[in-house]
Amino acid sequence: MVRPVDAYQRTKVETVDPVRLVVMCYDAIVKDLHDAKRYHQERNIEASYDKIRHAQDVITELLVGLDYEKGGDIAVNLGRIYNFVLRQLITVNTKTKPEHYDPLIRIMESLKEAWDQIAQQNQSQPVRSGSFTV
Repeated sequence: MVRPVDAYQRTKVETVDPVRLVVMCYDAIVKDLHDAKRYHQERNIEASYDKIRHAQDVITELLVGLDYEKGGDIAVNLGRIYNFVLRQLITVNTKTKPEHYDPLIRIMESLKEAWDQIAQQNQSQPVRSGSFTV
């Protein structure tokens, strides 16, 4: 049985423009990392791992969605950043201090802010389906 909230979320993702979708991904990653840090502080490692795993899944989707041919250096650099964050997330739960999340959160928040600016610029211009690539 499909819950109404799940149907709403699916429709929201399927109908949003590509730039806004990237921003939504960053929102999810940042929230996941904050939650994982909080769970880590509470010593709830299983819940922390679940949030890390979700953040990894979203970052992986962003990574595989990069178009290196059209995106050029920007896509290459984003790929490097995503791979760095993914590598750090593999070991972050083994660290004793939850502060190890902070640099990863800052990286993802910075990227989100940049994409927020792109989204604001695109609001004044109609986005054609499939016209956006990085």
